[in-house]
Amino acid sequence: MARTSHDYYDHPVFNPLKLHLVTPAIRQLNRDIHQWLWTGTTGGLITGTARVGKTTALQSLASQLFMRGRNQIPVYQVSIPKRDKHTVLTVFRQLCFSANLRVSPRDIADHLSDRYIQFIADAAVETECNRAVLMVDEMQRLKAPQFDAFAELYDKLLLLNIALTVLFIGNDPECWPLVEEVENDRYAHIHGRFFTQGVEFLGLTSMSQVNDCLKQYDELRYPTQKDPTYTAFFLPEEFKKGWRLASLSSDLWHVFHCYQLQYHLKSWGMQYFTATINTLLSDFLPRYGVDRFNEDMVHECVRLSGLVPSLVRPTG
Repeated sequence: MARTSHDYYDHPVFNPLKLHLVTPAIRQLNRDIHQWLWTGTTGGLITGTARVGKTTALQSLASQLFMRGRNQIPVYQVSIPKRDKHTVLTVFRQLCFSANLRVSPRDIADHLSDRYIQFIADAAVETECNRAVLMVDEMQRLKAPQFDAFAELYDKLLLLNIALTVLFIGNDPECWPLVEEVENDRYAHIHGRFFTQGVEFLGLTSMSQVNDCLKQYDELRYPTQKDPTYTAFFLPEEFKKGWRLASLSSDLWHVFHCYQLQYHLKSWGMQYFTATINTLLSDFLPRYGVDRFNEDMVHECVRLSGLVPSLVRPTG
C-alpha cells in the first residue's frame, strides 16, 4: 500500500517526541531513581547540559517507576517558566496548570496548594499507591525561597500518609549558583530534604554507545512490528541487501570526537545526535546513496543539528 505524505511524515524520525532511544545514561538514571525511591529518599538533583536529553529521558521513565511490590508510582511533571515574579504562589499556580486544575486570579497560595494536594491524594487512592514522584524541570529558573512550596507539599502529603519524592532537573552550569545558595544554613530544611542525592546526566560518550543507538534504528519498527525498521523505511533496497546504519558508527564518532576535542564537550547530547542521524538517514543517504557516504555529509548534518552555534568559542 502506498504511503500518503501524512503517513510518511508521521514517522518517529520526523517527530522527536515519538523517537525513544535507550542509552546507557537512561538505563543508569532508571537504576538511580529506583534506588532513591526504594531507600526512601525524598528528593534528588539531576543535572546536565542543555539539549543533552534530560527531559526526554525523564518523560520516558515516568511510566516505568515502580515500588518494590511492582505497584506503579504516579509521576507528576512540571516545567518552571521564566517569570518576573518569584513567589511560592507562582509555583503552586504552575503546578495546578501542569495538572489541568482550575486556576483563577483570585486564588491565593493556600487555595492552590490544597487543590494540588487533593489532586495527588485522589490519585493515590485510585492507584492504591502511597508514593508519588514530582519531576521539576528547568529548576534553575526558581529562586531559593520558592523551594518552600515543595517542602509544604511534602509535609502536607506526609500527613495523608503519602510519601513524595521531588526530582529537580537543572541545566549545567546555570543551576549551580542556586544549588550553592540552598546549601546555606538558612535553607538546611530544603537541602536536607531534596538535595542530598544527585546525578549528572550525559549524552553519548563513546563509539560503542553510538553503535548501540544506531542498532536501534536498524531494529525498531514503525508503526507495528510487521512494518519496516527505521533504517529500512528510508533505505529499503540497501537494507534488503544487508546494509545497516550501525556500520557508520566509527565514522560518526570520529567526526563528533573532533568537535568534542575542539569545544571540550563531555558528551554528544541526544537532541543533537538524533537531529544529526535523522537528517542523515532521511535526507542525505537516500539522496546521494550509501556508497557515496563520507564525513563531509556528517559534518553538514552536525551543522544542521545546531550543535556548533550552541557551543562556546573553541579553546586553543
